[in-house]
Amino acid sequence: MEGSSPAESQIAPDTMLAHYRVLSPLGAGAMGTVYESHDTALDRPVAVKVLNSEISEDEDIVRRFQREARAAARVNHPNLTHIYFVGETEGRYYFAMELLPGRNLEDRILEDGPMRLNQTLDVLIQAAKGLAAAHRAGVIHRDVKPSNIMLLPSGGVKVTDFGLAKSLTGDMDVTGAGRIMGTPRYMSPEQCRGQNLDPRSDIYNLGLLGWFLLAGRHPFEGRTLGAMLDDQMNRPLPDVREHCPDLPPRVQKTLQRLAGKEREKRPADMSEVVELLEELRPQTQALAPLVARAAAVGIDFLIYVMAILLVTGGGAALLTVMGYEKSGPWIQWLGLAMDLSLLVFLQMGMERLAGGSPAKLLFNFRVVTRDGGRPEPRVLVYRFLLRYAGMLLILVPAPARHPGLIQLAGVLLLFLAFLAGALCYAIRGKRTLSDLLTDTRVVYRSSDSEPAIS
Repeated sequence: MEGSSPAESQIAPDTMLAHYRVLSPLGAGAMGTVYESHDTALDRPVAVKVLNSEISEDEDIVRRFQREARAAARVNHPNLTHIYFVGETEGRYYFAMELLPGRNLEDRILEDGPMRLNQTLDVLIQAAKGLAAAHRAGVIHRDVKPSNIMLLPSGGVKVTDFGLAKSLTGDMDVTGAGRIMGTPRYMSPEQCRGQNLDPRSDIYNLGLLGWFLLAGRHPFEGRTLGAMLDDQMNRPLPDVREHCPDLPPRVQKTLQRLAGKEREKRPADMSEVVELLEELRPQTQALAPLVARAAAVGIDFLIYVMAILLVTGGGAALLTVMGYEKSGPWIQWLGLAMDLSLLVFLQMGMERLAGGSPAKLLFNFRVVTRDGGRPEPRVLVYRFLLRYAGMLLILVPAPARHPGLIQLAGVLLLFLAFLAGALCYAIRGKRTLSDLLTDTRVVYRSSDSEPAIS
């Protein structure tokens, strides 16, 4: 399990392990401690991982440590940490690997918060490509977790720490039947049960990793070891949209497939994982031009007027048949309620249900969030009020003492909203005031059922 090595396991600075001079510890885990070191033969900085002394007496673990370090060293891929040397000095077992700049994903999320969808996909795809290369070489990682993925200053990703890696060839039971090795928060169900593993265990870990990057927290947080293992084996992956509701539904569906409890239902290999993740990449869609958006507003207004005339005419005819007077205060308020309901449905309602008002759909536009998802109802309410507050005033019955004053204010407010929108569109890169204040966009639709924008 994940943990820290005791103080007595620490190696003193300037200790030589073959031609590597140990400088200072970088981090510790269940299998060993990693030290910043210097390669005196090639005069370069390296990281050296030394097997913890308290477990180095276990011959099975030592055999696996050496065998799998050598197996990982045979894999050469830009998204894997390269291992230079595997050795033993005075009873200390270790391997030397490249020293990476940057920080691991655990630190990145703790310090800066969750990632956006684009960056999360970049990280996952790079990690999946590296793991695919390891799997082709016959090595599965078994401990894919945020602290074992390095994010480089260049934006590159390196999968590191193959200390729990297991070769797919040779003796499959070197750790002993039923022995559980790994980090509980990121162990696959089959790993929790102590079963033999295949590459699909790494796929499960990668699904949990993607959830963590988007949500900013671990998907399973059982208070005890038993509760956490039970979650991994039996509890479905929580919906990541509870923490980031703007995500398209297909993101959660993909993560659920990667982190499926039954490994037979997960993707067959990392190459398939890469394809699934590539399909989630937000598509850069053209923002709708201002002239077309203005035309859509005009058409929406005509549709609204025709709907009002149709409803009003039908309502008046119905009242006549029923023997009611066509005038009176309650009739006026009923008409106002109907007018407002039509306006809200044709604008806010249609944007929520279909992605756009009738005219937007006619022009092949839709309203989306930054990541391409459909806006939440409260966001659509804000957009509606920013654009149509003046229309609400126009529909209010005119007072007897100042007829037309409220309607005039409504017309003025509509004009100011349109003017502010046009100015923002020209100054702020094809986004109107309501777009900016609600962090939404009006884009051309794509053929994809869940369009997105980067």
